[in-house]
Amino acid sequence: MKTLSSVEVQNHFGSIANIVKSGEPVAVTQYGTPTLMILPYGLAAEALRDYNARKLAEFMETMPSASADAPNLTLEQINSLVHELRP
Repeated sequence: MKTLSSVEVQNHFGSIANIVKSGEPVAVTQYGTPTLMILPYGLAAEALRDYNARKLAEFMETMPSASADAPNLTLEQINSLVHELRP
């Protein structure tokens, strides 16, 4: 992975884009500190899906579980209740 300053990226964006399109991520620094990363689209999309799945799993863990005495309804019973509640 290449590491480049933000000035280099601004001044040579076309060639940097070609590097990224070839599959190599590029880390971008500002004042010597890595601040962002440019990723190929497929890799970024996959990373974003994984991130969102992890956040959803974390959220679901905070949800209360069903009560042990809650009724077990069939799909038919659920549909019937939904239709009853519709105006």
